[in-house]
Amino acid sequence: MPPVNNTAQRIIDGLSELSGYLSGFAILAATLIIVEQVVLRYVWNAATIWQVEIAVYLLIAATFLGAPYGLKHNAHINIDMAIYKLPSRFRYRLDIATASIAMLFCIILSWRGCIMWWEAWKGDWLSSSLLSTPLIYPYAIIPVGMILTSLQYVIKISELVRKRHT
Repeated sequence: MPPVNNTAQRIIDGLSELSGYLSGFAILAATLIIVEQVVLRYVWNAATIWQVEIAVYLLIAATFLGAPYGLKHNAHINIDMAIYKLPSRFRYRLDIATASIAMLFCIILSWRGCIMWWEAWKGDWLSSSLLSTPLIYPYAIIPVGMILTSLQYVIKISELVRKRHT
């Protein structure tokens, strides 16, 4: 990937990189928590209370925070075999269309996630578990991840357009 001259793009790319590392950390933490739960429950016969809920929140974070990183590095699922057989003009239009539709989906998910987060904040929503986690924290993950993914799609679309005109 060529060096980026645009400040906004450098910031978005940096945030996408950071979100990828946070996603990896979330997966590692969830794995360690599940292992700890298994050891406590089946080795020492101890009760577990918080492990499942926190692991679920961490896996949600891994999913939504990993999306912009995956998009930045073109690591999302592609059907390359069929697409590479298409003429380049059609392939370009298909790339623009799919990126635009995906960006629209991410924007809608961001918007709905913000509404859900706002309702949780205004209503002081808590999880129904023994932890009674304030739901504003896990609910914030959805709009943050989707906003960053939407911004990464803007970069992807602009790069496609720039490549086409060079």
